[in-house]
Amino acid sequence: MLILLALTSLAPVFAQAQTPTTTPCPPTTTLDQLITALDNAITGPANKDRTCWKQLFLPDARLIPTGPNGPHILTVDDWITAVAKNGDAVVTEHQIKYQSEAFGHIAHLWSTYSTTLAGKPLARGINSIQAVYDGQSWHIIEVLWQAENATDQIPAQYLP
Repeated sequence: MLILLALTSLAPVFAQAQTPTTTPCPPTTTLDQLITALDNAITGPANKDRTCWKQLFLPDARLIPTGPNGPHILTVDDWITAVAKNGDAVVTEHQIKYQSEAFGHIAHLWSTYSTTLAGKPLARGINSIQAVYDGQSWHIIEVLWQAENATDQIPAQYLP
């Protein structure tokens, strides 16, 4: 009984020791894994831990939304700050179709994405992703994207 009581009192300590403090990032040795990791790093509460998100990008990477008003250049941290303003609302992003071209240690991914916020459709659009391979993993150096709008609809060839 004393041993059971001692173990019961230590259970919270063991539980804390086993709880990760950051979100692990899966390997990105292939471009398919990079796309999956990108979707997973975006998806979840808007204010979630973004350790994995940061690991997918090179330190000076740029994220560039563009549209009728022109481009707006963000750092990885700028993007995190902007998304986190949505608090606990769940963001979901899914690359619904993509194609890639690679040569040596560089790749370009052209992907059609769909994003929801709190379960409601937020945007669909096209990502132009530039990636580099460091000999072990693919990392993103730039994402340029444009959301679909009344004037610029996604062409049929980029839809599933």
